[in-house]
Amino acid sequence: MQRYLAETLADGSEVYHVLDTTLIPAIVRVRACRKGLFAGQAAFGRCVSKTEWVYGFKVALSVSPESVITAFALAEANADERPIGEFLVASDGYDAYLADKGFSSVAWERHSLESYGALVVATPQKSSRPAWPEAACRWAAGKRQFIEGVIWQLKDYFGLERHRAKSLGGLLTRLAAKVAAYTFGQVFNERLGRPLRSFAELLIRFIPQQRS
Repeated sequence: MQRYLAETLADGSEVYHVLDTTLIPAIVRVRACRKGLFAGQAAFGRCVSKTEWVYGFKVALSVSPESVITAFALAEANADERPIGEFLVASDGYDAYLADKGFSSVAWERHSLESYGALVVATPQKSSRPAWPEAACRWAAGKRQFIEGVIWQLKDYFGLERHRAKSLGGLLTRLAAKVAAYTFGQVFNERLGRPLRSFAELLIRFIPQQRS
């Protein structure tokens, strides 16, 4: 259902889609143990932006420049991003992708082009040869910036981190439901002639007026 709604929002004229990941906790870190919830499924992953370790999972997204989620996936928090990226590329089926350095690999980018006909351009690690000029890295970061807003809204408005799931199946169900709710909101906004990500105004518009 979510994919169908996303297809109604995307006109296919975008030059590229953006790949990115974000960490979500499985449970509170102090409660993580070998016999607890998600034992053998969740893992510890480092959140660079918050400079902390998260025990949980990695949510991966493919998003169009109009902020429409065209594919999503779930993996362990310490999972390599390139296999996740391959799943997104295969699921999305688009022609070109822009990604950050976590996806960077000449071999993987070549594999994506040969196997899926998809051009993946990932900012290389600073230690890579050849490395990109600083101006090119800033340009790519600017083009990817909108996906940070998508992730923030999924976490803030749709409670992506506050899932309260007790099993992997429950977490997958909640993830699919939250992404679908996000896309439903975009469909409503489009029909109201509003920007796709104007969720705060959309909520206010549909709150029933209290009786005086």
